[in-house]
Amino acid sequence: MNLQPVPIADIPLGKPLPWRLYDRNGYVVFARGAMVERREQLEGLLRDMDAPPQTSESGDFGELQEAVPVSGFPPAGIKPQPGERVQIRLLNRDLQVFYSVHLIGYIKNRSVLLTTPLVNGAPLILADGEQLEVRMVTGSNIYAFQAAIQRLCISPTHYMHLDYPAEVRMQRLRKSPWAGVNLSAGASNAQGVREIARLVNLSADGAQLHAPASLGEAGATLQLAFDATIDELKTTLNLDATILHVRAAPQEVPGMSEYGVAFNHVSAADALWLKGLVYRHIAEGDPA
Repeated sequence: MNLQPVPIADIPLGKPLPWRLYDRNGYVVFARGAMVERREQLEGLLRDMDAPPQTSESGDFGELQEAVPVSGFPPAGIKPQPGERVQIRLLNRDLQVFYSVHLIGYIKNRSVLLTTPLVNGAPLILADGEQLEVRMVTGSNIYAFQAAIQRLCISPTHYMHLDYPAEVRMQRLRKSPWAGVNLSAGASNAQGVREIARLVNLSADGAQLHAPASLGEAGATLQLAFDATIDELKTTLNLDATILHVRAAPQEVPGMSEYGVAFNHVSAADALWLKGLVYRHIAEGDPA
């Protein structure tokens, strides 16, 4: 899962979203196809840049394409706590819709207890035997499992017993946070082509930038140079990078391509600068 900040200008208002939007904990905030009405709802949201186009045939675990089986529920070393927030989706309904619920507890090898999702303040109508997918984010991992509803209960509150999961799958979130930035950079490739680029997302191990298509294709190497300022400190970072992908840039930057790059052999000093820049921009918000 490659979660990166989405510039607010790239998110259509009043139109179906072309992708899911997540918060920084990896929870779905807006499903694909949902409509956002106000830009105030969009601060700090991210999208999965590596998610394939989603269809009803995209598989039981949706965009968790790299998820691997782990040991049962709860996974080794993980102790889910009552009241912990999890997300569910109904596998026989719209796979793009996620509901936020809370873990009540679990009985080893018997059942998992969750609150019933609410829609406009009312419990969602469900049925015994209905199949669910449950997701929870712990640390830097997403855990997911599927189970059927054993029993729906209404007292003392609306909750449900799920079958104890036979398999839990895990996928790691990115190890480095990303921040939206708006930095001018010089970019040059091994053939000596030099271009002015615009960094739009930055992490300690890579970046997303807009530049002319002449810089190269996936697998090519680049040299990036840009000025960095943190409080009263200033420096120029010169970084080697490898192009991971090249896509068409948003309509707002015509004639440009969007590059995803990974940094190579970053020195300890440059790594500290990158982390400082990322956390400063996260704290201040996307300047774009």
